[in-house]
Amino acid sequence: MTHYLWYVDIGIAAVQTIIVLLILRNYVSVGFTRIGKILLSISVILLVESILMVTIYYMWSTWGLGMEVAAPTLLITVLNLVAISLLYIISRL
Repeated sequence: MTHYLWYVDIGIAAVQTIIVLLILRNYVSVGFTRIGKILLSISVILLVESILMVTIYYMWSTWGLGMEVAAPTLLITVLNLVAISLLYIISRL
């Protein structure tokens, strides 16, 4: 039986992936400058991290890990989502 917090974790990580894709889209226009290459590289790293989060959370949920693992990862995921959202707001400026 999969704990319901895993579904919340996976959902939030998926939302984070979408936001990182939007950040990447915002930085593509400046991708040919020196700072643009750095921003694009960071965005790609964050995208890979978000995709890995979804994958790892799904694996952990299928392994049957319970709330003792899902609750701390939920806190980390929510904090990560807040940070990514702030980066998205900054990328729109």
